[in-house]
Amino acid sequence: MTLSNLGVTDAHRQIKEGILGLRYMPGQKLSEVKLAADLGIGRSPVRSALARLERDGWVRVLPQQGTFVRSFSPEDVAAMSELRLLLEAHAARAAAVKVSGDDLAVLREKFEALKAKGVQRNFEEFLALDDLFHGLVYRLANNPFITGILENLRDQIRWVRAINSAVPGRVDASLREMDRVLAAMERHDPDGAAEAMRQHIGNIATSYEAVPIGPGEKKSHAA
Repeated sequence: MTLSNLGVTDAHRQIKEGILGLRYMPGQKLSEVKLAADLGIGRSPVRSALARLERDGWVRVLPQQGTFVRSFSPEDVAAMSELRLLLEAHAARAAAVKVSGDDLAVLREKFEALKAKGVQRNFEEFLALDDLFHGLVYRLANNPFITGILENLRDQIRWVRAINSAVPGRVDASLREMDRVLAAMERHDPDGAAEAMRQHIGNIATSYEAVPIGPGEKKSHAA
């Protein structure tokens, strides 16, 4: 890989991380000059990175206006949640049958520790637990096609999760919802795990409708 390609790759990674971490908010205008200064690189790799992010669906280029961080409409998130609901409910059903005692013990310990400390004060730990929990469910489904689809959605899932954290009480509610899935898995109750997962995923789309999106931009149907 050439130095030029390395610069584009690094710029793409850092800008995308900024979008996923809400350092660059939905609707925010991105300046090549400022991004280049912030990242300590030239404008050319920044320009190429923004073009790649546009192809990936993370930014929008509006003629005569500039480049803006994309926001997902409620319809986008509802469609994503519908797909997740179908796949993750199935995965949770399989996980409840296949999960080992060791995996359950590790998850339960982490859930109880986070509940004791308070999830709102330990959001980064919640994010790590959320990734661990859903990743385990995906793995136990033992279906590479389901896992592949959900892994491809991982960045969008993380972005929606970060946006939804602005809804009062949503992070606490999310932990409780996942805890109900875990409890069903501990009982080896496939129907209960699938239903608890359906409720958890369904609440994600509902919560998204309740939170305003970034400076100067609403979650419009055209977003």
